[in-house]
Amino acid sequence: MGFFTDTDFDSTLDMIDSVNEVVERNIRTKFNQVAAMDLGLDMRCGRVLVDMADDVIAVPNHNLRDIDYYGGFEYITEGDGRQTVGDYTFFTCVSDRVQDCFDHLNEKESVDESEE
Repeated sequence: MGFFTDTDFDSTLDMIDSVNEVVERNIRTKFNQVAAMDLGLDMRCGRVLVDMADDVIAVPNHNLRDIDYYGGFEYITEGDGRQTVGDYTFFTCVSDRVQDCFDHLNEKESVDESEE
């Protein structure tokens, strides 16, 4: 938790780069890419990143418009289940919309496991 607590950056750009590096590293190690349809979302939302341990959906900011428009995430506001950090926006189960996505994914995985 204390990565940036005692860090003095030489410039604002260095700070931004450092934040993005930490976010990217955590995305690579903690998130899995899934089809938005697996979350019960419109296929036009494409693929999203999911952290199943913490029930968090991450979307690169350059793809945000699709999940906002086709996935109904435009109604999730900053501080109410939506947080932008670096080049990603994160959605948590504080929002019922996000909780519905994880419920759908868990049901799908249960069905898939029972068919094996």
